[in-house]
Amino acid sequence: MPPSPQLTFERERNVRVLISLTFGILLAYVAGSVLGTQVVLNNVDAMGLDVTLAMRWSSSLSDVTGLASTLLPLMAIALLPGWLILYWLGRRPTRRVAPAWFILTGAMGIAVLHPTLNWVFGVDVFAPARTMSGLLGQALAGGLGGVAVALARRGGVGD
Repeated sequence: MPPSPQLTFERERNVRVLISLTFGILLAYVAGSVLGTQVVLNNVDAMGLDVTLAMRWSSSLSDVTGLASTLLPLMAIALLPGWLILYWLGRRPTRRVAPAWFILTGAMGIAVLHPTLNWVFGVDVFAPARTMSGLLGQALAGGLGGVAVALARRGGVGD
């Protein structure tokens, strides 16, 4: 017996939600990694050492792959709960979740992540987030992930 159309619709919607959340997390991670690398390289440049464009590209690519086992899971843990709650609220017939909430939730999730890790473990887990500008850059990365999720919703994903 074939599955009911309602069940098929639910499965398709859930897969689309999963894809949009995954894309948002990956975008936030890549942006956060690259921005973090640039913060560190700007500090190196400020010390008088020459940092070329080739070094910036190479370091960024190296960090994107090297931080995948640490920063990526931390960002996923920080982003997923808020975005899942917003998706759940948006599925209610009486609620419409504005796209800006996904952006704000992404930015705040990452902005809270780094100070919380410092508070819990007593050490800065991600060096670029030690400064306010570095922390704001990480929050921007979370916001970019939120933009991706919001744009996916605008296209009807998860609705």
